[in-house]
Amino acid sequence: LGGLPLAAQAQTADPVRVLFVGNSFTHGKLDSVRLYNAANVTDENYGQTGARAESSYTGPWGGTPGIFKKFTDQAGLRYEVHIEAISGQPLEAHYNSALSVIKQATWDKVVLQDQSTYPIPDSRKGNRKSFYTYATKLEQAVHQANAQAQVYLYETWARADQTYPSGQPYSGQPIDTMAQDLHNGYYTQYRTNGHYAGVAPAGDAWMRAIATGVAMRNPYSPDVSKLSLWWRTGTSGPGNGNSGNDKYHPSKWGSYLNACVLFYTLTGVDPRTLGSTEQAAADLAIRPDAAVALQQLAYQQGQEAVAPLPVQLAAFEARPTTTTAVVLTWTTASEVNSDHFVVERSADGKRFEPIGQVLGAGSDATTHRYAFTDGAAPAAGCYYRLRLVDRDGSAAFSPVRPVAARASQLRVYPNPTRGEAVVLTGTAPSAVVRVCDALGKVVLAATADAGGVVTLRGLRTGLYQVQAGTRTVRLSVE
Repeated sequence: LGGLPLAAQAQTADPVRVLFVGNSFTHGKLDSVRLYNAANVTDENYGQTGARAESSYTGPWGGTPGIFKKFTDQAGLRYEVHIEAISGQPLEAHYNSALSVIKQATWDKVVLQDQSTYPIPDSRKGNRKSFYTYATKLEQAVHQANAQAQVYLYETWARADQTYPSGQPYSGQPIDTMAQDLHNGYYTQYRTNGHYAGVAPAGDAWMRAIATGVAMRNPYSPDVSKLSLWWRTGTSGPGNGNSGNDKYHPSKWGSYLNACVLFYTLTGVDPRTLGSTEQAAADLAIRPDAAVALQQLAYQQGQEAVAPLPVQLAAFEARPTTTTAVVLTWTTASEVNSDHFVVERSADGKRFEPIGQVLGAGSDATTHRYAFTDGAAPAAGCYYRLRLVDRDGSAAFSPVRPVAARASQLRVYPNPTRGEAVVLTGTAPSAVVRVCDALGKVVLAATADAGGVVTLRGLRTGLYQVQAGTRTVRLSVE
């Protein structure tokens, strides 16, 4: 994936306006998270009264969106981040009290997170009917206001307090059971609706962290050599850092992992590019090695994010081959009633246009590989996604893949030359070009014009290296 090289390009684009809708699983429970980067996040509920007022806290909040905002700034991406989150409230409450905020036509991306138990089965004290109904109503409201907006579901995580104590809906079951129920709830809504841009698989990333030994499985019987993704009573080991006894809200590590997942899902930028010196981790007193491990988990989970049926998308890559050509390749693990794929391109990652179409395999449980070449890709960088179209006309989208800006190929003409002037193209405007002889001595220097073109004259017979920045091209004068 392309990542930070897009930074310079992003600085010239309009900001991407994103709204996070949720509750305390979005704004966080710990003050260090809840207040994080609040100065750079717009809290839509700050100062509100009535149904949108926070009874115990005044705000404004930064929370997980605040960490996300810090990531985008460090990646050179212009994101304007807003939060509309009320503790304990489901999407139904947001629809009834904050619809005027959510359905604004100015949002480029909207992230929906429901109350933590609503997406689980009714037999486990969930409320899937409300989840499915109001997630759909909010998606429709957003798209009625702006058909180009991207709406995402934010998959939450299994609650230890619902699993390990007696008398709870998942007592006696492994933590994986609630995690799978949440996964099924969110992805059923994703597939059935067909109009979401994706799911941010935070809950799945938590289970990956547990399965790989990065995070503890049971905060009631903690292994303090591992991170606790849940907010839990602090101890003396590496799992310390959360003063409380909650065991269902995210700890600072849980919130950081959630932000990494959201960053990858919404921007398409590999969270591993943030690296060990990432600033939010330092601000939250998260060790560099822990930050890197959580970034890696988010990347791995994003790579395996479930694609909407009937097409199971196993891989999707965009690779530039020249300054004007990008080869897109994707693989499906299985297809059921798949009709075709529409390849879409965007200059800013927000507004996509179709540039080509590839027929699907219909119904086939075997692996299929596809390729498409964009022969007119802008050298300034761009974004790609696939629209996966079923035979009944329903469609869903792949993750977005960015392609960084590419430099033009350095060329000299004529080459070889018989003493006449030589024209060099493909360098940056005003770049300094140096011509070195066989001993490495600079024999000529010139400055490129506004089009990146330089004319070289007066070279004697011999072999030369023409240098422009880190690029060189060989020149022969006969």
